[in-house]
Amino acid sequence: TRDAPRVGGFMRASVCIPGISSASASVPRSVRGPRSEARRHVQSPRGAHIPRASAMDQDPARFLGDAARSQQANAGASQVWAEVTALSQLPGILDLGQGWPDFGADMTAREAASRALLDESDPRSNQYSVIPGRPELIAAIARYYRATGSADAVHADGGNVLVTSSGTEAVYATMQATLSPGDECVFLEPFFPWYISNCAIFGATPVAVRMRVSEVTGQYDVDYEALERALASPKCKVLIHNSPHNPTGKVFAREENERIAAMCVEHDVMCIADEVYERCTFGGFGGDGGHGDGDAFPRMMDSTRMADRTVTVGTASKLLALTGWRVGWITGPPAVVAGVKTMKSYTTFCAPTPLQLGVAAALNDIADDAEAKGAFFVASDEAAALMAENVRVLSGALTETGARVIRPDGGYFLVADVSDLGLTSVEYCKRLATEAKVASIPMVVFYDPGADGESAPDNFVRFAVCKKPETVRACAEAIRANPVR
Repeated sequence: TRDAPRVGGFMRASVCIPGISSASASVPRSVRGPRSEARRHVQSPRGAHIPRASAMDQDPARFLGDAARSQQANAGASQVWAEVTALSQLPGILDLGQGWPDFGADMTAREAASRALLDESDPRSNQYSVIPGRPELIAAIARYYRATGSADAVHADGGNVLVTSSGTEAVYATMQATLSPGDECVFLEPFFPWYISNCAIFGATPVAVRMRVSEVTGQYDVDYEALERALASPKCKVLIHNSPHNPTGKVFAREENERIAAMCVEHDVMCIADEVYERCTFGGFGGDGGHGDGDAFPRMMDSTRMADRTVTVGTASKLLALTGWRVGWITGPPAVVAGVKTMKSYTTFCAPTPLQLGVAAALNDIADDAEAKGAFFVASDEAAALMAENVRVLSGALTETGARVIRPDGGYFLVADVSDLGLTSVEYCKRLATEAKVASIPMVVFYDPGADGESAPDNFVRFAVCKKPETVRACAEAIRANPVR
């Protein structure tokens, strides 16, 4: 049951993510365990006899705090995720469910990290780095952004850069540092599920603004009136802007960024720019992109008056296809970055040092190339061209078997509408896995069931295209040979 208040005509979001779920930041009394209830009434004066704990009290779950209990209370979407992803582990299954690339792990980074692991000349290469990150990586991140068009926003000395243990931690720590209980955090829906869970953990109110598929373009469109209503709320403090967008593949053109930037400035809202897929764009987004640089990707921090209110998130997971390394970063206003550094110091303290050195080498390579070409903008990498071809191949098979493909402009994913097949997304994913041996993800786990007062759509399916061409071709052939109808 949901009873959340509305803002600007749409429902404040509940929490429900893969493996971690919650309905709100507050915890109902029924969720609290007997141990916490007992502590309110029982006193144990010195010398008093304390009876043996009951069988119920011996359940170790009694030690969990309210936040963890709340996160576990609603397992609807996480249960769906668990059921479908379990199918991907069965023998013979081709996995297009999870977004990990099975190709392209950056060789420069791997070789440099290997050298650092065995380097006896630097006794600190396998020890803690300082909290902000190894100086080599701080400098490389600053150089990368400045060489690719953001010299006005990123300091040459890296003074407004912070290394984190993954992009996930970057988002988490930034939200932790900026959101207080009662603050509203706005993001577009469908969304990366961790946004809404983080809000619950920090006591903030998540506000989801639903995107819809346009009948004209066949792609996801933003309801800018609803977005402005959300940002105009006096409680709104943070907007999370995800481009290229996970899971829809929407890439915001420069004029779209400027429109959103003007709202943030007018209503004094900070922006967390989750731009981890920035070098994975397929070209042609927003018509010509509106930026005059061919297929260049426009960063939010470069929009008008946004440098002082934008924290940009990056990660080696997506930029260098190194999802297992857990090396990420932020850059933004120095005062905000300093606050995030404080929060991050109490969690992971630092990312793995030799892997930081590997990432530094790879980012310097990208900066070298950009500077040599005089191309001071964000250009797509070689992997993006491969993924664009994967989109074409997979789209053909899905279209031929009755699904409607929603064309992505970038990112790791392709979304298809299966409503014409008369199946829900969960039904389709289960049958595709059992009949065609292809794993995918139902999009219900990327929605808040209460946003805009509507239920989560159950007709969209997400496919990962960050795979080898032969993997995607095999999936396309299997889908054609075993159509789900």
